[in-house]
This record gives sequence, C-alpha cells and structure tokens, in this order.
Amino acid sequence: MQSAAWRRLKWNSLKWGSLALSMGAVIAAIILMQNGGPKQAAPARNAAQPKTEVESPVIVERKNGKITWQLRAGEATQQLDGNMHLLRPTLVVFTDSGQTITIDSDQAWFEPVRRDVRFKDHVVVHFNDWVMRSELMLYVSAKDEIQAPGAFKLSGKNIKAHGSKMRFHRSTEELDVDDGIWIEDTDPHWRGALQ
Repeated sequence: MQSAAWRRLKWNSLKWGSLALSMGAVIAAIILMQNGGPKQAAPARNAAQPKTEVESPVIVERKNGKITWQLRAGEATQQLDGNMHLLRPTLVVFTDSGQTITIDSDQAWFEPVRRDVRFKDHVVVHFNDWVMRSELMLYVSAKDEIQAPGAFKLSGKNIKAHGSKMRFHRSTEELDVDDGIWIEDTDPHWRGALQ
C-alpha cells in the first residue's frame, strides 16, 4: 500500500506537470502570434482542373486555301469543357467578294471542334459604313454566318434599324432578320409608293 504522502506527491507532480505543459503551450502560442504565425502553404493546383493561359492568341480558318476568318484576343484561358475563353476578342471575317467584317466584344468563347465563336458583352460589328451592336453575337462555322439571336441595333450613313434574330451570310453578304425589324431612312430620294 502506498502512503498518503506518496499519493500527495504523485498528485502534486501530476498537477504541476499539467500546469507546466499548459504554460508551455501558451508561451508557444504567444511566440507564434508575434512572429506572424506559421506561413500558409500555397494552395496546390488540382491536377483534375488544368488551366492554360495564352497571351495574344491568333486562330485562323481557311477554306479552299483562302482565309475565311481570323480570331485574335488579348488573352485566352483553356476551360475544362475544351472551349477557350477569350478576353478582348476581335474576329475579322472575309467575304467572298473581299470585304471584311470585324466583330469586337469584351469576351468570347471559341469552340475548337465546331470552330464556332460566341461573343458576349458590348458586341460591335463593323461592315463597310455599317455598325451593329448587340449583347450576344455568334459566328456559326458550319452555316458560315454571323448571328444575333437576340436584339440588335444597326446604324449606317443614312439608315438606323433595330430588330432581333439576325443572320448575316458570309459568302453571299445577305442579311436576314427572322423576328421583325424597324428601319429609319434619312435619305428620302427613294421614298414613295410602290406601283
């Protein structure tokens, strides 16, 4: 049997040992806080989410040896779905007659398999003396046409127009509007009743 003195000594040693251990933890915490704490490790990139950034990319489409369009951007990021997200893109489309159509926007997405481009936010299209504006514009490679699936505004030297669901065919330079258009012409020389 242990004596009462021995039990008290064991209890006091345990009590003082716990107190010393607690004080050591407090002192270590104070030192770490004064030194700014442990440095955080940089977050590791997830191998399942690759991110490719390209500066000033240029993509060119050729048909029968001729350039049909050229796409440039300030920068691009490869997305998980395979599309390229483009910032400050410019698409120059060349018609069969040698005219150029320029499309600018804040951002776009290029789909490399179908070769389609979707422009979004402050889209501006320049063709001869015409300027078209929209929030969304598409270049559909399989149909070889520029599309405004929503609302658009068009202005030229003597004409202002707005409508929705516009399609512009690159090769024929024909413009189709599927959902109505309003046109104001400031050049009155051809106005009159049809006979």
